[in-house]
Amino acid sequence: MTDLPPPDVLAVLICDQIITDRLTGKQSLIGMFSRIHSIVFPALHPQLAVFVALTDGHGRTELTIRIVDGNESRPPLVEGKGAVHFQNPRAIANLALQFNGLRFPEPGEYRVQLWSGSALLREARLELVKAVPRPPQAPPGQPPAGEGPPVDA
Repeated sequence: MTDLPPPDVLAVLICDQIITDRLTGKQSLIGMFSRIHSIVFPALHPQLAVFVALTDGHGRTELTIRIVDGNESRPPLVEGKGAVHFQNPRAIANLALQFNGLRFPEPGEYRVQLWSGSALLREARLELVKAVPRPPQAPPGQPPAGEGPPVDA
């Protein structure tokens, strides 16, 4: 028996939340993104969801989703496992995973990787950016700090 090829990846999307309608099974991806801004590092990100769509699969297919730093110098930040079952190769299988309380140690590029066994199927880039804090805003009706009316000397 020959090994079957891994499924074809239609999508790997990162978002805040995936909502599945109980009646229809339709999935809504809320807040898609590829960049996270943080004023401090390590950065704690409260919730991140990953949506995967696959086709051309055969039977039960085990999958792993990992989030790693750009050069994979550390162990994965998180790893989630799941399986999809293809009734036939023309079927489209969706997989949704949610990760809570992710800790990103430093700014830079991270990757969300999709694996099937030892085969890397696809990666999605996720950029962590050091944000600059905004100066405080003046209350409505007052000029911003340092922009008051001229003072006579």
